Amino acid sequence: MTDIISMLKRLIHIGEADLSVEQRINHWLKNAKRILTLVNANPALAAATLHLDNELPKDTQQLLLLALFGKLCRFNDHYLQHVLASLLATFWISNGKTPRDKVAEVIRFLRKHNLTIWQDTVKLQKALQTEKHVNYISDSRLNLAQRLCLLSGVFATRTKKVGYQIVFTHIANRLPAQHRHHIAPLIPLFEGLLPGAKVYANGVPGALVDIQQNHGYVFTLSKDNEDGKWLPLSAIHAPVALSLPFEHFIALYTDTANARVNQGGTPFLPSTFAIQHPPKGLINIIDELQKQDVEIEQLCEKIEKVPSFNHFLMHTASQDNRLQLPVKSIKQAVLTYGIERVGDMLIQFALLERLTQNQFPLMGLCKQITLLACSLSSSFAQIVDSKFTPQSAALTMTFVCTPLFTLPGFKVSKSLPVDLSKAVSINNAFKVKSETPWLAIASELAGSWHQSSTWRAVIHQCGKASTEVPKSIQKEQAILVLSFAIAKACLFHQGIYSLLHDINVKTLLSILNVQPSDVHKALESNGQLLFCPISL
Repeated sequence: MTDIISMLKRLIHIGEADLSVEQRINHWLKNAKRILTLVNANPALAAATLHLDNELPKDTQQLLLLALFGKLCRFNDHYLQHVLASLLATFWISNGKTPRDKVAEVIRFLRKHNLTIWQDTVKLQKALQTEKHVNYISDSRLNLAQRLCLLSGVFATRTKKVGYQIVFTHIANRLPAQHRHHIAPLIPLFEGLLPGAKVYANGVPGALVDIQQNHGYVFTLSKDNEDGKWLPLSAIHAPVALSLPFEHFIALYTDTANARVNQGGTPFLPSTFAIQHPPKGLINIIDELQKQDVEIEQLCEKIEKVPSFNHFLMHTASQDNRLQLPVKSIKQAVLTYGIERVGDMLIQFALLERLTQNQFPLMGLCKQITLLACSLSSSFAQIVDSKFTPQSAALTMTFVCTPLFTLPGFKVSKSLPVDLSKAVSINNAFKVKSETPWLAIASELAGSWHQSSTWRAVIHQCGKASTEVPKSIQKEQAILVLSFAIAKACLFHQGIYSLLHDINVKTLLSILNVQPSDVHKALESNGQLLFCPISL
């Protein structure tokens, strides 16, 4: 017990006075990583500080709660690490003992390297120094990260933890109406019981030690010498709001560590799925599709076992048939598209779900570029005689766009670093640091998702001029490059007229036998995608 409390008290390290600016930034990032790792593994520790009086430093409590809030709001880990580090930087800048010349050096570094996420948090300096963070949370100019910084400060600085639920209700009511949905993911945290609460489990008094989304681990006195057990939250009640001393809770949490290990149940924090590999249910479907004689019944059974695939196909097929009649079975949906196209659609659906599962400032814009580029490639595949079906073109383009969601540089920026100097270059479309070329990342991921060698070759060839690409895949390569170039032009500088007169684009149009009027038709049919989302 004392080890955990001691570790929590020493969680924040200011850093040596003689650190250079870059070393100091890296020190804060490492410290933020340590905090994030702790909360990922032990969300109950952070949740308990919401309502248990404790002697932890206020800064430590605020960082633990910020990490917990950020995870519940599905912040990308790399993005959340920078938000936590920026709060550490703000604490250091706000410290009266910090030399002012050192502060000026850090501020200059943040501006020079365009670390706008850090600058946003530093702007909260005066608000964080007051005891009344709550007065600033309702400001409509705040983004979600800033709001969570202040919200975590409210609960960290409260000397009495009683009434934390009422405080959250007051804060939610004071937020601008259009911003309230941002903190909706936090509601389960405040409406349920928290670790450290004294409870009754099936009528027996005990203490809640850990929580999952649907279960809680309750320590009770037992004749069977059990340390406790996981029970459904519906069986756990607290008629009166009572809690353990923080030290007692930590002791119980430590003593029940082995007993709490549970293979089942849904973790309290939102689950994150690896992007590098397709979901198991999808692999089974892909394997079925790759058979020479695909049995429709078996394929449909495997699709029906994945509820998200089931709903997606039924909804899409209902929208796509000519009379827009509701499709009532998976078999009918499969027959609507055909076996090959269904496979491409499911893979794209699963890939996009995983790419967009966590939030970062540029998420909306990255998703918009991807959807527009995919839709354009699908439109061109319909009018060009190539190996592409509209679905395979859209899927392959999705892989081309995956670095937008995987490169760390995009996670910590608030504006997309577009390079407009080269109209048709995918590898150099954005100014972002990466040891691996853009298309190499896309091609490797396509291989991990069981894509054919042909489509991986097309992705690889997108780094070359179309005239240098083998004839066998030249049209497919041209469709991807042209669609990507048009999507970038439309969303960033509206120069579609000048783009169509670029010599490289003219070459692409000639290879595909596509007229400028066809491009305009494709843009008109995708008009709903021609906007840039604004990050709030």
